[in-house]
Amino acid sequence: MQWGCASTPEGEPVHGKDEVVSFLAAKDGRKVVVAAEKYHYVFDGDPSVAALLRWSGRTKVTPSLNGELKVARNNSFEGSYTLLAFDADLTPEDRTFLVQTGFAKTDMKYGDRTGPALRYFGTVYGTRYAAAPLKPADTLDFSRSFLIRYVEQETATGPAAQPAPSPLIYDDGGKLLVGGVPMFIVQGGTDYRCRARFMDICFYK
Repeated sequence: MQWGCASTPEGEPVHGKDEVVSFLAAKDGRKVVVAAEKYHYVFDGDPSVAALLRWSGRTKVTPSLNGELKVARNNSFEGSYTLLAFDADLTPEDRTFLVQTGFAKTDMKYGDRTGPALRYFGTVYGTRYAAAPLKPADTLDFSRSFLIRYVEQETATGPAAQPAPSPLIYDDGGKLLVGGVPMFIVQGGTDYRCRARFMDICFYK
């Protein structure tokens, strides 16, 4: 997909940010939702993300979003991310699992850490929907705000389409679903000192 420079009729970029309220995934990790105040961002987890969400050692992996989500006028979006794990934090079994999952060996400097590491680059494609209220039990109590930053495709030739209603719905028993698939909150640390992030959101200490 070709992405042009997002612009208003005046030619200025259309950038925005959205505060995250929850992070949810299907049991098999194949469907992932970042719920924010304005929008719900729904995408299919790639096989590596699905495996990592089920892996007991996932707190050893540091994910981060690379820049802004690029949002098209039909509310589809694209973004890239990096998953990183330093060798010093891993057992031999961990290294074997991550290499089999698609990680590659590298030497890294990340913050104040340097050394051999395993790294994975990925891309997410999904759809942005209008946010819907979530029950307090389905939100995360972050210790500080976490934001998704996005840039919208050019609007000079017309307005972007209004996003469709969120596919996050509750069944009669109060269980949260997406397309009939039960979702669960990905719990973890919300302290700024935590090492693991996804889309710049801290989940694990």
